[in-house]
Amino acid sequence: MPKTIKLSQLGEACYQQRTLFKEKFGDDVKVSAALARRVAEDFNWDWAADHLLSAPALAEYKKVRFLAQIDYETVRGLALADYETVRGLALADYNKVRDPALADYEKVRDLARADYQKVRDLAWADYEKVCDLALADCEKVCDLAWADYEKVCDPAWTEYKKVCAVAFAKAYLTD
Repeated sequence: MPKTIKLSQLGEACYQQRTLFKEKFGDDVKVSAALARRVAEDFNWDWAADHLLSAPALAEYKKVRFLAQIDYETVRGLALADYETVRGLALADYNKVRDPALADYEKVRDLARADYQKVRDLAWADYEKVCDLALADCEKVCDLAWADYEKVCDPAWTEYKKVCAVAFAKAYLTD
């Protein structure tokens, strides 16, 4: 006698699972192994087992699930080992191509760096020559300007000192 799961039995299920049930089956569905196999990827069977099975049925479900998990882990482990083997070989092939390419790159880079250093050194020497000449011109102009400054300021300073001396003498004499 077929058993039926009703949408109303899924009240504690998440919204997505209830919505999916409604879309696929409507308000209820007659359970069969064939149907369960067709929708195996769609539903959370652990939740269904915990909430819809009796204690003895749940124990049997967990036993079968445990054995299926062992089978899965065995297959997964073998597949992973195969993957790692293929990956290791592919990486070795990649490294056979990459290593000489990297060596070629580094040779070219080092040559370019040496050429760059030569060009940079020549450019820097030119820069320093130009700057040294410009600085010498600047210093000449500044020296001439300073001499003009002193020509103007020296007499003014002398006059300032005289005014201060006279002011002191007058202040002292009237004190």
